[in-house]
Amino acid sequence: MKLPEQIDTTDIRAADGVYTVLVNDEPLRTPKGHAVQLVSWELANAMADELMAVGALDLQRLTLYALYATQRDFIEDRIDATIGAILQHLPGDFALHPDPDPALAATQLPAWAPLLACLRAIGPELPIGRPLQDVQIPWEFTEGLRTQLMAMSPAQLTVVLQAVTNLGSVVLGILLAQQRLEVDQAVSALTVTASYVARRSHEEPEPSEMFAAEMQQMVRRLMQYVQLSA
Repeated sequence: MKLPEQIDTTDIRAADGVYTVLVNDEPLRTPKGHAVQLVSWELANAMADELMAVGALDLQRLTLYALYATQRDFIEDRIDATIGAILQHLPGDFALHPDPDPALAATQLPAWAPLLACLRAIGPELPIGRPLQDVQIPWEFTEGLRTQLMAMSPAQLTVVLQAVTNLGSVVLGILLAQQRLEVDQAVSALTVTASYVARRSHEEPEPSEMFAAEMQQMVRRLMQYVQLSA
């Protein structure tokens, strides 16, 4: 599917409660050829504005269009497979792997408190693993998590999958998809380790600040997508 290389104009066509996003006077499509047709005017409008501001389709960036393309091309017709892929990544969730350095772990765990509370609410308490070692997930916990994921919309599953892929956490994605986490809480959980290492090694603050800004942008975009899709 050939996508437009440059965006000169965007518009929205409304019909029967469905909003089709237009680019250069043609219906915008996903890489697999599906027209971008939304039931949310707010999402359609925000996507059109973002596309116009960026000026090109860049699937490497976490844009509203990229999120919708993931949802439409890979998730909507593959719900069970998507949930299976998410569950496979749970043992590697960073919230289950505090650092063996007690000082760093004592900094990480308070920042991860909302994530750990979410895990405790799902099922049996999970063991904590060492970095780079997967933990063993009880069957009861996996099934409890599967039940939560099955109740989610395709847009919410898109957010969870993107959180797994880009942020390294299933549980963070669940909290963002369910709108149960503030932006600052998510950014703190994502940056606590890097910030601690930067302080201990007396690095210049700029790289750490840039990383925090990048994480904040990703979190805001994921939250915006699920909010506008509701």
